[in-house]
Amino acid sequence: MKIINKLKNIIFKLSPHLAVKMGIEFPLKSPNRVFLETSVFQYINQIYGGKQPRSNGLFIGTDKRSWHYPKVLDLELHTIDIEKKKALYGNHKHHIVGSATELERYYDPESFDVIIGNGLIGFGMNAPEQCEQLLLGAALLLKNDGLFIIGYNDGPEFVNFKVKAAANYQLFDECVPGQFGLTQSTYQFGDHTFVFLKKRTAS
Repeated sequence: MKIINKLKNIIFKLSPHLAVKMGIEFPLKSPNRVFLETSVFQYINQIYGGKQPRSNGLFIGTDKRSWHYPKVLDLELHTIDIEKKKALYGNHKHHIVGSATELERYYDPESFDVIIGNGLIGFGMNAPEQCEQLLLGAALLLKNDGLFIIGYNDGPEFVNFKVKAAANYQLFDECVPGQFGLTQSTYQFGDHTFVFLKKRTAS
């Protein structure tokens, strides 16, 4: 298995386009990743897919396990990651090397129907101000009533704050999708949490 993964990595480094054409994947079958790639993606495709022009989506953070997301999500999917070396795993048509704490620098306000940020908080974005900036940026970029799906680890072994206690969390309302068995706004997988949020609009 290690040899196979090394070969996959070599192919991606030599030619990302060839790797994509070959359909090379690096599956991670943890419960939270399976949840994201099945129930969450099915819901997104049901609500936002099949439209012309296509709905705009943003996936924050790229790696070798997410390169195929532009293929499976029925969105005009944009990707962003702060690490230049991870650009090969982003959507080559719509990828930006940049920080998730400065989203408004790279994208126009109210330009996305859905934003997904998974594995950021607790995995590098570990300061309260970074969480606040991420939430603010997502709110600015989402269209009215846009959907923000955030997956994070905010246990004490990861960070010293709670995401739901952030001031900019109030820019959103938790929402229950109500399809594909998604009957809650929050899902817990061990120390990993997913929350479905809708941008709060002025009444």
